[in-house]
Amino acid sequence: MYITLNDHELSLLLKQGNEQAYSEIYTRYWPLLFRHSYRMLADEDQAMDVVQDIFTSLWLNREAIDFKISLSAYLYTAARNRTVNVINKSKLQLTYMESLQKFIDQGAYVTDELVRYNELSAEIEAEISKLPPRMREIFELRRNAGLSYKQIATQLGLSDETVKTQVARALKVLRTKFGVLFTLPFI
Repeated sequence: MYITLNDHELSLLLKQGNEQAYSEIYTRYWPLLFRHSYRMLADEDQAMDVVQDIFTSLWLNREAIDFKISLSAYLYTAARNRTVNVINKSKLQLTYMESLQKFIDQGAYVTDELVRYNELSAEIEAEISKLPPRMREIFELRRNAGLSYKQIATQLGLSDETVKTQVARALKVLRTKFGVLFTLPFI
């Protein structure tokens, strides 16, 4: 009997909670909605989930649904909207995963760089500590305190040339150990 009813009649019966009307709507529209969703998703499982969600929602909200448009238009609109939501969610997940991977990759890079920097800094400090005391003192005043040759010379009671020579010797020792790092402007 329900197979002969039109969509409008089925909609009215559905609103009243008629399970047989719901079953007829399901039988009539499930394959069509599935194909509609599958064309956009190209994934059977996702398309089935979309259609199942539509029919679950249709039954649960049957009393509140206002079929101002036809039942078929309502169902196709629901299928399109839910399918688009799935697509957007997939894109969002893909974007999130790409972002997470980028963060992980950059994090590993930054961490690796930081570890290497700290190791190199420790090696440089160890070599500086091996310099003769006066040379080390002059070198550290130049490097750490940022004093000019003249300021160091005045502070330590030395000539400017002695300070320049000591810094040059310290750099030579460090260049021997670390190469190109100490050919850059004064480190």
